[in-house]
Amino acid sequence: MLQETVSNTQREALRQQALAEIALLDTPPEREFDALARLAQRMLGTGMSSITLIDPERQWFKARCGPLAAETPRAQAFCPVVFETEAPLIVADASLDPRFVASPFVTNAPYIRYYAGVPVRVRQADGDKITIGTLCVLDEQPREPTATDLEVLEELACIAEALIEARAVALRAAEAAEERRMAVEGLERERRQFKQAERMAEMGSYRYDIETRSTSWSDGVFVIHELPVSGGVPIGAIMNFFPEPDRALFRAAVRRVLDTGEPFEMDADFVTAKGNARRVRCSCEIELVKGKPVALIGLIQDITERHSLEQRLRHQARTDDLTQLANRAEFHRALDARLREARASDDDVAVLLIDLDGFKGVNDRLGHAAGDEVLRCVAERLRAPCYAGCFPARLGGDEFAILVPAACDGAGVQAMVRRLLHDLEMVVKGQGQIARVTGTIGLARSREAGQDRDVLLRHADAALYAAKRKQKGTAETYSAATDQTATPVRGASALELAPHRRL
Repeated sequence: MLQETVSNTQREALRQQALAEIALLDTPPEREFDALARLAQRMLGTGMSSITLIDPERQWFKARCGPLAAETPRAQAFCPVVFETEAPLIVADASLDPRFVASPFVTNAPYIRYYAGVPVRVRQADGDKITIGTLCVLDEQPREPTATDLEVLEELACIAEALIEARAVALRAAEAAEERRMAVEGLERERRQFKQAERMAEMGSYRYDIETRSTSWSDGVFVIHELPVSGGVPIGAIMNFFPEPDRALFRAAVRRVLDTGEPFEMDADFVTAKGNARRVRCSCEIELVKGKPVALIGLIQDITERHSLEQRLRHQARTDDLTQLANRAEFHRALDARLREARASDDDVAVLLIDLDGFKGVNDRLGHAAGDEVLRCVAERLRAPCYAGCFPARLGGDEFAILVPAACDGAGVQAMVRRLLHDLEMVVKGQGQIARVTGTIGLARSREAGQDRDVLLRHADAALYAAKRKQKGTAETYSAATDQTATPVRGASALELAPHRRL
């Protein structure tokens, strides 16, 4: 008994689930179902008919003819018996049937006496059919059932089932169409979002199909190239937008991706279809399908403004603001690079340290504006064509340095020092006063410093102050005895190197 109750409970749950899945309860009247109910009433000559759906608490009429309410309680009704037994039911005279004699549907309106009903079923996913309601006819008068009553009802029930199935198919199709519409809208929304993101980031994406050797671009790539989307990808001319040497570097990077599968990212110069110079960042990686390379996927981004800003910031970080010469940090960087080359080739690197004499007097007597002008004038002279190849820098205050070109031999350095001593001598006038400025120079070479930057600069500094101790406005070359006796630049005396030091 318990097992049977559990089985009935499970069956009821399956029927209710099937009923819920067809979504027919509490829907508006539909012409096809109404016509079927009228047809049953006419064919069997009864006063009432209905297509009834049974939920846990009530019976609800999808279609009805005669004096039937839209829905009634499930208890003591006729159709729930068909629903629960899933078998046809005929009651010739309900007033004589002990199952229904006390039913309010018999004792009160609509005063049912005759009832004939058959199950209406739907097919489940496993192919079995399960009852979700009934097709029935009812009458206020008892009648003797004929042999064809149930046959007619079962045939009409087949039509009802076909209507329900067709409706369910249409409903699923509508749901699928709605899902597709929403998916299309979602894709369109994502496409707009992607295009907007590309536009905001000044970026585009591309895909190169390895098998077909065809390339596709997003709109952002066309924008970067300054090409119309309608014109399509310029096949065969893509690399022409990269000038050399970046074109060769880009080709090599793509070949490495194909050979090794390793992605790359690089910055490159770029010239648009309209001839505008740009700076772009390119990235690329392999697209795999079942472990097989099928395409190259990449991004290209216009970083022209960012690159320009980075260049300006880098220039500011490496440049003395007043003189626009390299600053101390940049001079050290350049010197370190030159020393690395010298270690590899056993070359000699010459460094000149310059200290301005009389600069304090300019500031004290003529003001700091005049002092700043002196520093700018010195920088301008150090940038003169005759010092081409030199790397001048302002180390701070009135101290400057020059990294001598590697091609400059000893005689060339001596000639350069003599010219510098001449060029650094100047007379400054202002506010009715005159101030004289000269430069003292210390020269050191890397071989004697063991190719060590700090040692090299200490040697140049020692030579500089040896020259100052001997006579300002002169030059001195570092030697082991520099700190004890000032040694003039080889091949010239202090007087020869500073012929203009007297007024």
